[in-house]
Amino acid sequence: MNIMRLMARILAPVSLALLAACQTMPGKEKAAAQPETTLQASKTGAPVAVFLADTQNQKGWTAVQIQSGTLYVNPQPVVTRDDLVGIRAGTNKEGEGLLALALNEGGQKKVASVTQQNPNKRLALVVGRTMLAAPGYTTQVTSDQLVFAVGSEQNATAAARAIAGVDTPPTEGTAKP
Repeated sequence: MNIMRLMARILAPVSLALLAACQTMPGKEKAAAQPETTLQASKTGAPVAVFLADTQNQKGWTAVQIQSGTLYVNPQPVVTRDDLVGIRAGTNKEGEGLLALALNEGGQKKVASVTQQNPNKRLALVVGRTMLAAPGYTTQVTSDQLVFAVGSEQNATAAARAIAGVDTPPTEGTAKP
C-alpha cells in the first residue's frame, strides 16, 4: 500500500476532530511544546503547506467550509516543504496536541513578511488534503517555528509522521499493511 493511501486512512477518521482546531484562540499556538516526537523534514511524505487565511472574503481566495462557517484561503502558500527543517509533535501544559514546524531562514522571512503585510489574519496548516488548524495572529510572526494546536497528541504525532514520510507503527493487535 503506498504511503499516500496509508496516510489517507490514518488522517481521514480524525479529520473532523482536527478541523475543530481551526477554532483555536489567538495566542494558543504560543504555548510551549513538550516534544515527544521530533523528526527531520524530508523531501517525501504528505504534502504540507501553510496558507494565509481570513474569515472575510478576499478577492481570488478559495472558500473552505469548516465547522464554524467559512474560511477564505489564499491559494498561494506562504510556507511549503522546502521551507521546513524539522517537525515536532508534543503537548502543551493542558495536554493539547501541538505540531511545530521548524522553518529555515527563507521560511522565516516569508512568514514575517506576509504577517506584517496582512495583520489580523490566520495561518492555515494543510497536510495532505486536510486543514489541521488555522490560528489567528495579531502581530508580525518572527519565530523560527510555527506551532499549531491540533487537538490531541495522537493527532500531532500522526501529522508529524505524515509530513516526515515515516510509516505509522501498527497499534497493538493490528497487522501492518
